Amino acid sequence: METYTTIALKPETKRRLERYRLERESYDRLVNRLLEETLPRKPPTLSELKEMREDEYVPLEEILEKLGL
Repeated sequence: METYTTIALKPETKRRLERYRLERESYDRLVNRLLEETLPRKPPTLSELKEMREDEYVPLEEILEKLGL
């Protein structure tokens, strides 16, 4: 049997997450899907993080729009 944890969210944060939730999708699957779609395949190194510039950031909404979600 799988175990689960509880993550405290403000009501506004939960409402924002609901906008991206597919029908009958669990919050666990939603969070994992968003992470898979927005994060690099491998975590960046500390030096790579330092090199990242603000203008290289792509907002989640833009990514979801491109994916048709």
